[in-house]
Amino acid sequence: MGEIVTILSQKGGVGKTTTAVNLSASLALLNQKILLIDLDPQGHISASFGYAKYDIKGSIDEAIFESKDIMDLIHKTPIDNFDFIPYVNEIGDREHDCFIAPLNEAKLKKILSGLKSHYDFIFIDNPPTLNNITSHALIASDSVLVPIQCEFYALKALGSLLKEIKIIKTNYNPDLSYRGFLLTMVDLRNNLSKRVVTKVRQTLKELVYETMIPRNIRLAEVPYYGKPAYYIDKSAKGSTSYLDLAREFLSQNGTIASKLATNKHLSDVSRMAN
Repeated sequence: MGEIVTILSQKGGVGKTTTAVNLSASLALLNQKILLIDLDPQGHISASFGYAKYDIKGSIDEAIFESKDIMDLIHKTPIDNFDFIPYVNEIGDREHDCFIAPLNEAKLKKILSGLKSHYDFIFIDNPPTLNNITSHALIASDSVLVPIQCEFYALKALGSLLKEIKIIKTNYNPDLSYRGFLLTMVDLRNNLSKRVVTKVRQTLKELVYETMIPRNIRLAEVPYYGKPAYYIDKSAKGSTSYLDLAREFLSQNGTIASKLATNKHLSDVSRMAN
């Protein structure tokens, strides 16, 4: 059975969608069968594969609102072993927070449960906020991966994000675990970036990936070229970093994964930015 991993950050611009696309592509390169689901109303996943709005044959909201068969919404990417389900925003901004039914129905979890036998990993890209969408993604998931941008405001947002994850784990999904925390947009020439790296590693310890994602122009070019960074320039630092991350991610399928079930350092997180 496959694992559902939600990629979540309360702050925008931290490399969340970049991580969703490039980690998924790197795992596919390592012969893992991957499905990436876009739950962000901005719908950026489609652009990462060169899809225009009229190229899309179906959207995740059709499975939720219209009970359309989830298998009919799967789109192919140019990469072997890598599929995705897009989000096409047709319901208006005012309805985003009411996107999914009440939590006790766990609707998204029911919809995705049948996909786990078809893929090694199913990733969910979420909006950069905490609302009904992200709550349902956490309920539907086996684990959560949190990108952390190496800057002050990203630390400020982290405490409330982890409290929300703890609420979902306590009340709705006791099996939810942490896949890890990923440091993104790292520039070790910058003193602030160095301080953030040190503080996060001291606080979250083994929950932080050894691999860090640098600031890299190739990662920013993914939507422009309509393909993941590895297929733009396989030697770029951004490309090689996500491939390293994919290898580290796969290495967790043993003793490391057992350590991710509980974040014993959660009480320290709210003080990280002080």
